Amino acid sequence: MGCGCNKIKKEDNNNEMQNDNVLNIENISNDETKLKSVKKIQRFIRNKLGKKNFSKLNRNNSNINKNSSKENNIKDFKLEIPEEELTKLLNEYSPLTDGITVSINGPVKDIMTQSVYLGEWDFKNNKKHGRGIQYWLEGSKYYGYWMSGKANKKGKLIHSDGDIYEGEWLNDQPNGKGKYKHLDGTIYEGDWKNDKQHGKGKELWADGSWFEGDYVNGQKQGKGQFHWTDGSYYEGEFYNNYINGYGTYFFGDKRTYIGTWVNNKLDGKGVFTWPDGKKYEGEYKNDKKHGFGIFYWNDGKIYKGYWKDGKKDGEGEVYYPKEKKWKKGKWKDGVKIKKHEKSTDNNEVDSLYI
Repeated sequence: MGCGCNKIKKEDNNNEMQNDNVLNIENISNDETKLKSVKKIQRFIRNKLGKKNFSKLNRNNSNINKNSSKENNIKDFKLEIPEEELTKLLNEYSPLTDGITVSINGPVKDIMTQSVYLGEWDFKNNKKHGRGIQYWLEGSKYYGYWMSGKANKKGKLIHSDGDIYEGEWLNDQPNGKGKYKHLDGTIYEGDWKNDKQHGKGKELWADGSWFEGDYVNGQKQGKGQFHWTDGSYYEGEFYNNYINGYGTYFFGDKRTYIGTWVNNKLDGKGVFTWPDGKKYEGEYKNDKKHGFGIFYWNDGKIYKGYWKDGKKDGEGEVYYPKEKKWKKGKWKDGVKIKKHEKSTDNNEVDSLYI
């Protein structure tokens, strides 16, 4: 179900968000220091779940004669399927009502897939059909329905490492509703199509963070919301596992950004507000104020003009509420350079917490 993502965007004096190096989620979960320092905005934006490939089921099964000896099958593979496990399956799952006559067969070995099967069998077509269990030599197990030799309808696949998928199947692949649970407690529950998350779904991580929204071919794509354990969350558009498009990010410290995003970064037009009343309305690029924008202080002062890389750069004007006047000027890299007006407010709008 995808790859690891990253945590927190930290503050600096030039922009609302600052990127750190990409960290794998498996490393983050075991390092409390990194939990505090790496990017929040990207922590889980790409799927955390390292989804297993279900292709072990999607192989041709050798046609084994029902008279193959039980002794040879078990001896060759050193695998045994307890009869009580089959009894449990037969009691838990109702028989198929498709008119095909079946009876119990096995243990039946498949030399090519190194697997052993015990369960209902369509002897007319010499295929697994109905309720059955299959073990693989490497330790995985499928428990559920089969149709025409393939996992279908409903079943459970338990991987050798302890991960479990349980839900609907079509031709050896998860299709429909299903739940995938990792041994570490990470869970995806929702829609599947051809072995990939597709449709509506929800992911929950062991630390309590979660995502709920749209998936396309295994990627977060469309509308969704992401919640982190510090109280911050994002609601809006995703594309290809990234925050992309229009959305709102609510920070745990009550700051808010509403606007457009590109690959998890503030990019385009947006509004950034602070809990003390400051506000910026304007253009962003690569997480920084860039282009035309207006910055409002909580004392009534206003800067209206151009920005570059998070700093005032180009022509602009400042409104001073005490004087009730606008004064024009020109800035370079955050420093006022126009000679006709002596400035005492250099860099004042470039800091997040002035």
